[in-house]
Order: sequence, then structure tokens, then C-alpha cells
Amino acid sequence: MTFLEVRNTLVSSLAVALGIPVLLSDQVQPEAEVPFIVYSITAPYASTGELGDHTQTVIEDEDGTEALIDNRREQPSATFSFTACSENRWDGEEYIYGDDEAQSITEKAIGYLLQGGYNDLSNKGIVVAEVTNVGNRTTLIIDEAARRYGFDVRVRYTKDDQRRDDILQSVVTKEEKE
Repeated sequence: MTFLEVRNTLVSSLAVALGIPVLLSDQVQPEAEVPFIVYSITAPYASTGELGDHTQTVIEDEDGTEALIDNRREQPSATFSFTACSENRWDGEEYIYGDDEAQSITEKAIGYLLQGGYNDLSNKGIVVAEVTNVGNRTTLIIDEAARRYGFDVRVRYTKDDQRRDDILQSVVTKEEKE
């Protein structure tokens, strides 16, 4: 599994579970209508420090030559930072407190990642290894506060690398002159 597959699976499953957009932060585009979640990637690849598991297989090409396929498998982690965003506003006849909405979205996201989403993601090869404490990430925008709460998630996944090496069939080590 590649990091991009991990990212896309995690982000899309969270968006479906919460029913709101989950967007990459720091993009040059107008801000989405609240509520939404922004995410950033704080560590796309963190090795366990091991070399991984290696297996080698000899294959035969169509022309009859042999090659060595070297497979390497490891389980790195990746860390994502998620921030639920809202603001105080009227929605029809109901007044929504952005602070309450952002906290509620954060709680739902964490609940999903630690329970239902844990199983769904696990079945897709992604394990939620850690969810950090929630922190207030509210920012002042001119004359109004953008209500934000966020947390980090560390996931683990299996990464496979493969290399093909040709096998020498014969070698001349010493040639005598005539």
C-alpha cells in the first residue's frame, strides 16, 4: 500500500462517516462553507527503524533467462492532523454556536476512528495506532473567530517494495591466451 492510498482511504472514509467535506489545508482557494474538516500531513512516512522483511523469488522470463525478484515489506506509520472548523451563524431559524459544532464534529470524528472506522480501515489495511488529545485551534479572522478544534491521528500500514535483478548465467573468470 502506498502513502497516497492510505491518505485517500482515510480522508474519504472520514468524510463519508461525518457527512461533511474533509479538505487538505493550506490550499489556494476560497474557504469552504462551514462546517468542514481540514487536514494536514505531519509525517507521511515514519519507519520503525527495521530493514523490513525480505523474500526473494527466482522467475523465468519469456526468453528463458532467469531473474531474481526481491520483495521488501515493512509497516511504517503516518501522522495526520485534523481540525474541525465552524463559526457562529444563523441556519434558517436556528442559531449555531460554532464552538459547540466544532467540538461535536471532533468528538464524532474521534469516535469513528476509534470504533466503527477502526474496523473499516483495518479491513482495508490501515490500523489506527493513536489518536491524540483534542486541542483548541480557534483563530481570529478580522472581527470574528473561526471556531476550531483538532487532533492528530497516527496510522500504520503495510508498505511493499519490489526490485528485479538479472541473474548472471555464466561468467568467464580467467581466459588463457593462445
